[in-house]
Amino acid sequence: MYNAVILAGGKTPWLQKAVGTNIRALAPLGGRRMVEYIIDALDQSGQIGRIIVAADGSQWEAAVLPQRAELVAVESSSMPETAAAAAALLPANSKILFVCDDIPLLTSAAVQDFLKQTEAVEADAYYPVIPEADCVKAFPGAERTYVTLPEGRFTGGNMMLLNADVISGGVIKAKDIFARRKKPWELCGWLGFGFVLKFLLHRLTLSDIELRASELLGFSGKAVVSHYPEIGMDVDKEEDWQLLEKYFKNSK
Repeated sequence: MYNAVILAGGKTPWLQKAVGTNIRALAPLGGRRMVEYIIDALDQSGQIGRIIVAADGSQWEAAVLPQRAELVAVESSSMPETAAAAAALLPANSKILFVCDDIPLLTSAAVQDFLKQTEAVEADAYYPVIPEADCVKAFPGAERTYVTLPEGRFTGGNMMLLNADVISGGVIKAKDIFARRKKPWELCGWLGFGFVLKFLLHRLTLSDIELRASELLGFSGKAVVSHYPEIGMDVDKEEDWQLLEKYFKNSK
C-alpha cells in the first residue's frame, strides 16, 4: 500500500476568466472539479492508503473535498518544496506517489500499471514516460513536448513515485529539473555536454538519462514506460483545456 500526495498549488491565470477560478485543481470540468477525478482514480486503484491534497489553504477555505482525501495547507514557492512539506507528514520509510493537479483523465488502471511496473526494479525514484504513438492515438489534437531517443519518442508523465527518505535532500536539484522539464535542450545542458552531444546524435538512451540523473541527484532513478497517455494529458495552455472540455462533453 502506498500513500499519495496531490500537488494542488498550481495557478493558471487564464482559467479565471474561463471558469471563475485560477486554481487548476478547483477548476470545474464536466460538472466536477479537476482534483475530484484524480482523487477517484487514486482511490479506485486499491493501491493507496492516505490521499493528501497539498495546497495553499487560504485559497481553499470554501472547497469541500471528497471524504477520502485530506487537505493539508502548505506554504511554498515551488512544486518540489510543496512535495517535501507534504512528505514530512508521512512515514520516512514509505514510498509516496506524487501526482500533479491537472490530469483529470487519470484512471485507476493507469495508477495500477505504473505502480506494478515500479515493483519490478529497485530504485528511489520512478518517473513515467509515454510513447508518442500512444498519445497521438488517444489525443490526436493535443500538443505535447517529445524527446527523441533510440527507444522511440516520449513525453513525460505527471506523477512520480519516491522513497520518502530521499526527498528532503533532493529538493534544490529537483527544482532545477522541474524548471527544465518541458525544455529538452535546457535539461540536456543541465545534465552535461555529453548529453547534449548524444541528444544531437540521437544516441541518448533512457538508461543514459537514468544514470546521469541518479549521479546528480544522489539517489537512484528509473524511467517507467507507460502506455496510458492520460498520465501526460495535463493543462498547460488554453488549447489543452478546450480539448479536455470537448472530451468530457463527448463522454457524457
